[in-house]
Formats: sequence, structure tokens, C-alpha cells
Amino acid sequence: MCYALVMSQPAPAFIYATETGNAETLARQAHERAVASGWIHASVVNISQLNPADLLAHPLVIFVVSTWGDGEPPSDATDFFYALEKSALDLSGLRYAILGLGDHDYSEFCGFARNLDARLAALGATPLLPREEADLDYEDTYNAWIERLLPLLESNSVTTS
Repeated sequence: MCYALVMSQPAPAFIYATETGNAETLARQAHERAVASGWIHASVVNISQLNPADLLAHPLVIFVVSTWGDGEPPSDATDFFYALEKSALDLSGLRYAILGLGDHDYSEFCGFARNLDARLAALGATPLLPREEADLDYEDTYNAWIERLLPLLESNSVTTS
């Protein structure tokens, strides 16, 4: 890895939305892996601390989000997501990845992750890789996802056009 090359790219923001803490734990683990890979300015933040316009300041965002109830955002993401749904922001400069956590016993498995993905795309954002969805036993899915994600962060494929 070329440290100077990676640092010339925008630092990723790891944003989590969680009801029980699992999404936060995974976001923090992903952040630690990114920092260890040279992304010393990467950040990790709860989605409740943001509004949709804040995404304009972060051209590279990694979402780790859970779904609550029957496809709803967790309580810490409700205000953000409903504002995003009403927004007409131009997110064409945003590159993102989403790991959704859910429970297959619910009819709207990973519903919030799917809805977030659809809304970001509708506002012009570009996914780094397809959305990943994990069930209650999420460790293997997370590990496979982070192994696909990190090389994309470290490559020249992320630009700030």
C-alpha cells in the first residue's frame, strides 16, 4: 500500500445506526481496520449526530445500519432518514457502502438498509460495492464484506471529482 496515495483520497466516514449496539461495534471494528490500513483521518459517528446535508462534506461514507421492527430505521436514525427522504440534495459526489443488519424472521429483512441504499442512489450517490445484508449471525458476512471493502478504500478507484 502506498501511504501517500491513500492519504490523497478522501478519508472515509463510518456512520452507524443501531438499536442494540451491534452496528456500532461493527462500524468501530471497520474503522479500526481502516485506520490500521493508513486512513488515519477516518471518522466514526452515530447517524443521530448528522443531518443529510452533512453527507456533502463526506465524499466517502461507510454505513453500518440495523433495521428495527418491520423494516424501520433504528431510533437513532429516524430523524436523519426521514429528512433524507424529503431531501433533494445532489449526492452525485458521494461514494458509499452499506452493511445492513437484520433478522430473517421479519418480513422486511434489512428494510432500513435497503431503503437507505435506494434513497442514496436516487439522490445520485454511487455505491462502492453492492449492499450487504447480514442476519443475526453476522460475523461471517461482516468479515467477507470488510475484506471486499478495504481494498476498494485503498485503491485509486475512489475519486473526488
